[in-house]
Amino acid sequence: MIYKEIKEQIFKQYIAKADNNNLIPSERDLSAEFGVSRPTIRKALASLETDQLISKSKGRGYIINKTPVVSDKYVDHELSSFIGFYEDAQQQQKTTSSRVLQQSVEYADDIVAQNLNLQEGDPIFVLTRIRYIKEDPICIAKSCIPLKFDGNLINIDFSKNSLFTALKENGLQLYKAKRSIEVVRVESPDHLYLNINKNEPVLKFSSIGYTDKELPFEYEESRYPAFKVKFESTVV
Repeated sequence: MIYKEIKEQIFKQYIAKADNNNLIPSERDLSAEFGVSRPTIRKALASLETDQLISKSKGRGYIINKTPVVSDKYVDHELSSFIGFYEDAQQQQKTTSSRVLQQSVEYADDIVAQNLNLQEGDPIFVLTRIRYIKEDPICIAKSCIPLKFDGNLINIDFSKNSLFTALKENGLQLYKAKRSIEVVRVESPDHLYLNINKNEPVLKFSSIGYTDKELPFEYEESRYPAFKVKFESTVV
C-alpha cells in the first residue's frame, strides 16, 4: 500500500498547486526524495495517470493536467485505499462540503458492538454527515468510534474538518480494513437528504477500520445514490 501514500504526497506537493502543463520530477528524483524504490514511484505515477491528473509525454516525462476530463459520477476509491472522502475528492479536483446531521455520544447497539468488539451499551462517538460534491448530495456517512479512543471528537466542527484527518492526528491511522458494498432499498428519510426518488436504489458501503494492533476503532456505514457514484479498485 506504500505506493498509495506516495501518490498522495506527489499530489499534495506537485499537483495541487501547480500550473497546467508543469512537469512532474523524474522517477529517479522522486525515488530519492521519498526514499522508496523506482517501481513504487512508477505505480504511484501510473495511478495518477489513471485518475487523469497527469499525462505521459514522450521525451518529457509526466505533465500535470489541471483541467482533466471530469466524469459526471463521483469515483470512490475506498475499496482499494486508505483515504478519506475529502482527500479522495481533492485528488479528483472536486469541491466538497459537509452538513452534520448528528454528532453525539451514544450507547452501542448490538450491531455496532459486534463490529467494534464492544459490549452492548458501551459509549461511542457517532457522527452522521451529508457529503456534497459542489451542491449535489453524494452520500450520507455515519461513523461510530469507541469513546475510549478519543473523547475530544465531540468538540470538533466536522462541517469544516475531516474525520479521517482528526483520527490520524490522534494516532488512529488505518492499518487494515474490512469493507463491503451492496445495493439496498433507500431508507426514509434518506431519499430526501440525497435528493432521489423513494424507489431508487442506494449503494450501502460498510467498513470496519483496524489499528496496527488489530483493534477495531471505527465502524462506518455510508449510503450513496446508486446512479451518481462508482467505486473503483486497483489490484496490484
